[in-house]
Amino acid sequence: MIKPYNILELIPHRPPFVMVDKLTEFEGYYAATEMTITEDNIFCLNGYFSEAGMMENMAQTCAARLGYKSLDNHLSVKLGIIGAVKDFNVFFRPVPGDHLETGILIEHEVFNAILLKAEIRCNGKIAATAHMKLFLTDTESQPYEET
Repeated sequence: MIKPYNILELIPHRPPFVMVDKLTEFEGYYAATEMTITEDNIFCLNGYFSEAGMMENMAQTCAARLGYKSLDNHLSVKLGIIGAVKDFNVFFRPVPGDHLETGILIEHEVFNAILLKAEIRCNGKIAATAHMKLFLTDTESQPYEET
């Protein structure tokens, strides 16, 4: 069982650019998040969640894993950037109200480079898959403070 952190403690992103609601799994090189798409989501275009939103959801799932790992080791959360996306396949575009379950598996983690494969499931069906290369920077995330 994972510790119940607020998602904003785990990721450097802030509203309206938050594309994950909750970290649901963390086990070694695997992590999973959940997110419900809202109508006011900045990546909803013409009634659909965009491909860019799906990529960002995948990347933020990795960010949540890294943030959880950092906080668990009493380290600060660092900012990461997407370096490359390969084999990005979209099978359908979710709509507002849909619930996404995203899983990522780290394939290689060397220094500040992370190679992963990701899968988004929506209503029990695969909505998108990809391989990504992310780079972890030395820039620390601003600590989350509840208002």
